[in-house]
Amino acid sequence: MPYTTSEVDGYQVKNTRTGKVHAKSTSKAKADAQMRLLHGVEHGMVPRTTSQVAGLSPSKSKSKGKSKASRSKSSQTKGRSGNRGRR
Repeated sequence: MPYTTSEVDGYQVKNTRTGKVHAKSTSKAKADAQMRLLHGVEHGMVPRTTSQVAGLSPSKSKSKGKSKASRSKSSQTKGRSGNRGRR
């Protein structure tokens, strides 16, 4: 157990091997949660992202419109006049 909490202007979480401080001026509950997270990551846990915690569906691509194939097909039919400013 290389992490410890100490009470210094609130609580801080410190790695006893490296001396690195991971959290400071936090509450006891948050310091304990930080220690659990660090122990989990040390043993192979992958933390969830904010969108996963909120229950939002993860999207792989940033485009919300048409797929790449349909975009290329529609840009061929429109020609340059329909492409105003977009690439």
